[in-house]
Amino acid sequence: MSEQREVPEYAKPALYVGAMILSLVGAILVFVDTFGYWYEGGWTYWYGYGIDTEFTPGFHKFLIVLLGIAFIYVLLAALQQLYPVLKVSKEADKKIGKSGFFTALGIIVLTILLTILFYVWTGNIENHWASYLNTGFYAGLFGGLLSALFFWLAGRIEPTVAK
Repeated sequence: MSEQREVPEYAKPALYVGAMILSLVGAILVFVDTFGYWYEGGWTYWYGYGIDTEFTPGFHKFLIVLLGIAFIYVLLAALQQLYPVLKVSKEADKKIGKSGFFTALGIIVLTILLTILFYVWTGNIENHWASYLNTGFYAGLFGGLLSALFFWLAGRIEPTVAK
């Protein structure tokens, strides 16, 4: 026997607000802090792996910026679902919600790709001591995962019809 429970009317907007907050924090952390760092020749010299460091290759910086832009897109897609800024049809609005979900999944994939590139790149450095993931990694992984979960849950909630 399946019993359907009624979902409160505030659940769907709350999920979109959660995705917006996560995406905003994720974008800020990706743009401001490093993705990872490593030590060379002991614990004295550490080097950052991020947008504003001179040791990060240009293509890697491009991917980190792309990660931040993806967070901004998820934020705008959640805003569109919560408060329709753009006047679009219902079909286009549904597609924007799905694109927000798939972009959040793309954030996870891009974070994993950047992690692989980081460890491959820092593994080739001579006198490599240790490398660690930093705030940008955790923002990408957890922010993308939770935003995708929030979009998926919000998409499963059907609008209530007044009887």
